[in-house]
Amino acid sequence: MGLSKVLVIVDGTPSAEHALATALDLGQRYSCRVDVLHVEMDAEASIPILGDGMSGTVVTQMIDSLRETAQTRREQASRVFDELCVRKGLPVVEPTEPLKHGSFNVSFTHVVGVEADEVSRRGGLADLTILARPAVDSDLDLSQTLDAALFDTGRPVMLVSGAPPERALETVAIAWDGSREASRAVAIALPLIMQAERVVVVTARETSVKSEPSELTNYLAGQGIEAKTWAFIPGEEPTGEAILAEVGKAGATLLVMGAYGHSRFREMVLGGVTRSVLSDARLPVFLAH
Repeated sequence: MGLSKVLVIVDGTPSAEHALATALDLGQRYSCRVDVLHVEMDAEASIPILGDGMSGTVVTQMIDSLRETAQTRREQASRVFDELCVRKGLPVVEPTEPLKHGSFNVSFTHVVGVEADEVSRRGGLADLTILARPAVDSDLDLSQTLDAALFDTGRPVMLVSGAPPERALETVAIAWDGSREASRAVAIALPLIMQAERVVVVTARETSVKSEPSELTNYLAGQGIEAKTWAFIPGEEPTGEAILAEVGKAGATLLVMGAYGHSRFREMVLGGVTRSVLSDARLPVFLAH
């Protein structure tokens, strides 16, 4: 069991370099293809949205500004690919090159369009899609792309925040509540969990769980994985924040969790564990819905 293809989105912002570094680490670890994708925004296509009630001069100025931003990010994405892949002598192939089992190589694709649409279309045939969480001061909104990756592809997503740990699979933490989403995340993440040097099952003892953490560790033992339980009682802080605090205490380098146990609308309005973790996590998070 392993990976055959990883899709990583490089949007041309500094944080995307961390996502690519993570993807390359996994690609080499599992001897698989890493498809690097940069989606350039179509400035002209934004006219119906931007132009409503605006003068022609203002619209033209905004389009010119969008074009300049798009060009800068395209050049940055190409530079990062060149620095991390080409100059380091990694095997670079054309995107159309057929996959070869047990062969690590990388490709770069640049298209003009809508990032969420491209991820929705391409992510379904990737074992994992890796995204970088934009910096706090970034003008990019990850929500549409993340939604497309999670809900449209049926595949897992890894969200990278900041520089990845040197040993990304040193300690894998599993956020466990016994839910369907958590169970599915564990099943899909098994290729990564099997490579971990240490596995901890983190459970918030705030309500009853459908399946005890000891039952999960027993299941993992059948997969040849030794895991330890890590239960805690949350304080007044939200559960998501509490989980991240415990994961930090455990020294985790990767968090595996199910995404959106409730509807997206309910999570958006009321908040939830998934949103809290995605907002505050400083380590890579593996998500499956």
